[in-house]
Amino acid sequence: MTTNVITLGRFTVATVSLHEAIEHYLQRKRLRGAAINTLVAYGGDLRDFADFAAGQGIELIGLVGERLVGRWLDRLGHRGLSPRSQARKLVVLRQLVQHAMREGWLGHDPTKDDAVSFVALPKIAPEMPPLLAMLEQLPHTTPAELRDRAMVRLALDGALRVSDVVGLDVVLDATRPPRYGVDLQRLTVNTVGKGGKPAMVPINERSAGWLRAWMEVRHRMAREHEPALFVSSRGTRITRQQAHNRLRALGERHGLKGLHFQLLRHRRVGDVVEQLGLEAGQHLARHAKKSTTANVYGAQAAAVVRHVLRERADLDMRRQA
Repeated sequence: MTTNVITLGRFTVATVSLHEAIEHYLQRKRLRGAAINTLVAYGGDLRDFADFAAGQGIELIGLVGERLVGRWLDRLGHRGLSPRSQARKLVVLRQLVQHAMREGWLGHDPTKDDAVSFVALPKIAPEMPPLLAMLEQLPHTTPAELRDRAMVRLALDGALRVSDVVGLDVVLDATRPPRYGVDLQRLTVNTVGKGGKPAMVPINERSAGWLRAWMEVRHRMAREHEPALFVSSRGTRITRQQAHNRLRALGERHGLKGLHFQLLRHRRVGDVVEQLGLEAGQHLARHAKKSTTANVYGAQAAAVVRHVLRERADLDMRRQA
């Protein structure tokens, strides 16, 4: 991008608009492998800031200052956004600012003195027995019921995010499974990990059987040539919101209020960490770094290590033998 400057009093400012800076930043993120959902969310947050700045008479990235950022955060609060949401939006804006400073469009950081405090309330995932009991009680007569049953079982078994679930495609050629799809022969889900790297997670034969049952009736709901594995009543790819709504309704019907896909994932990965340790949990969660898994499931992993030490490396074990 060619950058010109204009002089405003004693200052020179790059003639790069906020919207141009945002598009440049998002393109850089895209080239670095950011997921489409991340790009959409970041773009929405940043364009909201750009629109607010334009309303304040500021359209160039180089004119963004501390007062503008503070007013924007105040406006978010007046709109009723939670402190957690405000903090997330501030993090995204701070990343744009850092990008602009590296590109030479901005000479200072107008976000450095701003912070939003909030208390993160822990969301406790249901235990595995009630989740499995719910799955066993799900009706499976109509195509929509078979879809829901297969979708939720697959998400739990593979510790899938909702974006993974709705992004799965039908495998038309078993020798060349799609990047997002389920290989029923190898009992794996082909998806991606952080950074867009290909990843595979295992599922068991029962999950595959429920998926086959859905595949046998999928044609009764799916439009012709629709590639999505899970479709809505309109015959097209089911959306994230539709999938969330279905899971929440199923949970409420079986006494599990507030159920969503992240809770399924959290319970499954947590159980694997407890049984097999941190490395296995990292593989299933598809975290790029083990430290990420440790931050979320570290207490469970430490309990596994202590159990193994007691069972296999007891101080008196050799003496007793």
